[in-house]
Amino acid sequence: MITQYVKHEIDFIAHPAPSISTDDIKFIDNGTICVDAADVSGVVYDAVGNLCDASITHRFGGHTSIPRLTPPCLRITRNYNFIDETVVFAGGGYILSHFGHFLLEGLARLYPMLDSKYKNKKFVFVVGRKTKSLPRFVMEFLSGLGINSDNIILINKTTRFRGIYVPPQGSVITQYISPIMNKVFDKIARDMGNEKIKTFDKIYLSRGKMNDGRTFGEKSIEKIFAKNGYKIIYPETLPLSHQITLARKCKYMAGTAGTALHLALFMHPRGTVIQIKRNTIPGDSAEIQNDICVARKLNFTYIAGSIERVPSTHFTSQPQILGITPELKQFFIDNKFKFTARDITTDTAAMVAYETQLHKYIKHQKYKKIVKPIARFISMFGITKYRRQRIREFITRILHAD
Repeated sequence: MITQYVKHEIDFIAHPAPSISTDDIKFIDNGTICVDAADVSGVVYDAVGNLCDASITHRFGGHTSIPRLTPPCLRITRNYNFIDETVVFAGGGYILSHFGHFLLEGLARLYPMLDSKYKNKKFVFVVGRKTKSLPRFVMEFLSGLGINSDNIILINKTTRFRGIYVPPQGSVITQYISPIMNKVFDKIARDMGNEKIKTFDKIYLSRGKMNDGRTFGEKSIEKIFAKNGYKIIYPETLPLSHQITLARKCKYMAGTAGTALHLALFMHPRGTVIQIKRNTIPGDSAEIQNDICVARKLNFTYIAGSIERVPSTHFTSQPQILGITPELKQFFIDNKFKFTARDITTDTAAMVAYETQLHKYIKHQKYKKIVKPIARFISMFGITKYRRQRIREFITRILHAD
């Protein structure tokens, strides 16, 4: 069930989730993972140059694994890496560095671990050229699924293998989460959780200790939730096993839009997720969170919580400020929350801090408009797409325009 407290309600679209099983995994004999270094993505081709459609990574209705890459058999050079192993294609790229996207996308090809047939297989991840190891949280999740470090292969160049198993995506962001992924999340919760910690029926996942200088005013909201039985949790200060267990055991999970609420993937059915919108432009992660709630059979409450002066998007480095909006106040009233007139007044100190940071942000944006055209012009001298991208990144970094 969806309950909305926003000025413009979202018409959430129900995308049917395909029934996927380990029987749908494709096997490519003598296959090649063709890597695009600039996009940090890859697709699988068979020995005669046919693209394996199941290897294309779909996102937001498109794809990041670029099928237009020239098939290996048609390239002039044959000097590819060869690894004499039969492996599982696990995808890669940006999803390996971002916690929320790893939950939603990075795990999407790892359901083979539910089948004993793949227990000792090696899993191949496509990574950037400077990446030597996977993030710690990724390694913890892989370990929780039974994939040990000896069975992980990282590649950043086109590589041929004796054979490649290609699992179709178990989930596509903003499209669907297949039922098989629930088994993956349940296995992780079961094998990675810490049953010894104290848990709570109601938790509020705060951004208060992220120290990123982007979110202001959340304390006033936290105070009211705490007054009404919610335990305030700072996810980034806790071990991953604790985060998973707290999510697994709670019945109500509240917080602002973002990665932390994706921990709802480990909740039991019939729980409730309360997402507070932290920007004023319509788009944010509500559709993604709704997909999670649909897949896990959770109730979803969506509330406008931004009092920002300059409208911002969800995915931004622009500072944002939260406050007790009319919509949030109505939610408190409808749900019989206890609060005082003082509790819902604007946090003056937070507003001053927000205005100061916003001024710095606007000034920096003007500077970036000057630097980026220069970086693009110089990068034209790069021979490949990857080199041009690296030149742009280098120039913007040394000129502090990133």
